[in-house]
Amino acid sequence: MKNYIVNGKYLAERMQGIVRYSREIMDELDKILEDEISVTLVVPPNAKEIPAYKKIKVDIYGKHTGIAWEQFDLGKYVRRHKDATLINLCNIAPFGVKPGITVVHDIMYKVNRDHYKKIRNRLSRLWHEIQYQYIFKHERLIITVSNFSKSEIEKYYPETVGKIRVVPDGWEHVLRIKPDEGWQKKYTFLKPGEFYFSLATLSKNKNGKWIMKVAEKNPQSVFAMGGKIYETEYDSIPSNVYLLGFISDEEACALMKNCKAFLFPSVYEGFGIPPLEALALGAEVISSNTTSLPEVLGSSVHYIDPYNYDVDLDTIIRSKISYKKEPLQKYGWDKSAKELLTILNEL
Repeated sequence: MKNYIVNGKYLAERMQGIVRYSREIMDELDKILEDEISVTLVVPPNAKEIPAYKKIKVDIYGKHTGIAWEQFDLGKYVRRHKDATLINLCNIAPFGVKPGITVVHDIMYKVNRDHYKKIRNRLSRLWHEIQYQYIFKHERLIITVSNFSKSEIEKYYPETVGKIRVVPDGWEHVLRIKPDEGWQKKYTFLKPGEFYFSLATLSKNKNGKWIMKVAEKNPQSVFAMGGKIYETEYDSIPSNVYLLGFISDEEACALMKNCKAFLFPSVYEGFGIPPLEALALGAEVISSNTTSLPEVLGSSVHYIDPYNYDVDLDTIIRSKISYKKEPLQKYGWDKSAKELLTILNEL
């Protein structure tokens, strides 16, 4: 019997790419888990929406939350279960436990240091860089989500060569989300098929600057940006850009299904789930041509240079796409879970 402990801190965190990865991978792993492998998901006391697994065990443990839980309570739990190997799915590992498996989705904090200027962001960058150094030297195996990320890790941390495996993201979760049928009543200024849509955060790698600049050069077009975005980065927002703020998954799906095209101008991505979600919902996608995105999206999208603002989006989307379903057939949470199970069997 092979015993594995999974770091379940992600169940106490808001939904984002790495949390989605962890939840979906575990859900699919539970469906195919073999009797020869025992998996226990250890979660903090503030965990939310704990799944009801059939094969994976769940253990609510400890008194702390956040980083303290991960470093102290989880570490204590792992040290008490000496026959088990720890799996960390979200970039961070507790110090002082035996070598295990950690998923590092990208090393953006190392590569793009200049993106982090505020004190809080600089502290976050420092913490992640400390983790990178520890994980890459200490862990038995590293998992990442694309060949691009694998090459980046090996480039900056040569000691990882030979111990990295790729287990990519998937997209099928978006089909379980029911698009909000009332989106037009809420966003009366958006007409079906007549606006460009994007999702963004404050992270510079998401490149909201590109959308603002392109909107200025395309005043006849309408742009909608969902998420906690960029209000403080610009002195003025172009009149044809609508900042929607936080939107639900249901609203996001509705806007993807009804937009003229989904925009994804990121300058750095380890994988990039949103373009796959948009493709699955039938949207045209205009994506950056950098980092992992050509590897993931193949010939299914329209590519742009994320540093070139002199573009005509209407002309771009009129060009034909050869094979929109290519990445949808290539990737899937079930495929990724099978790859993870293969790894667990090999250790």
